[in-house]
Amino acid sequence: MKKSLLSFLFLMLCLFGFGQAKFPPLKLRNTLIVSHLDKQADQFSLEIAISDVLSGVKIKNMVSLNVLKAGSDPQVLMTDSIAQLLAAKGINTMMLVSVRGFDNRFKPSSGNMTLAEDLAADNLFPIYKEDIVSVTFEFHFYREGKLVYTDLLKIGGINSRDKVLRKLRKKLVKKVLKDWV
Repeated sequence: MKKSLLSFLFLMLCLFGFGQAKFPPLKLRNTLIVSHLDKQADQFSLEIAISDVLSGVKIKNMVSLNVLKAGSDPQVLMTDSIAQLLAAKGINTMMLVSVRGFDNRFKPSSGNMTLAEDLAADNLFPIYKEDIVSVTFEFHFYREGKLVYTDLLKIGGINSRDKVLRKLRKKLVKKVLKDWV
């Protein structure tokens, strides 16, 4: 009886462990940061905040606003000329950041979108909205046009746009060191 119970527990733990591992470890060394927001001020603020965090932990990065012209279509990032430019600068990973939603618990996206579909997707939410308590950011990482990793980061206890960005910087450092490097 005791052996069968231990065998059952071991089997369940193994199955649970395999069920959780959707993506291999990210091992982020370099990235192009692309914020998926409608307002240009929010895009700039989010990309700069993430860039500062990544630079602080010695991850080579570049923001999309240095590659794209203001208001241009993000699909341009998939062109051969941009890919060559990024490769020349040592960038092989593209990080797409968007606001997943507010005040709820979310699970990472289950769909396996292509880079083209993800760049074309609309973002419905700004960084901050009045009368909300938390915001969840979703990160998609692409290498060679394929989704290699996805992650969520929930920021709670917010009451202003500046507080969202401050807390994002603080929590993102921990997430990067724990899960992305």
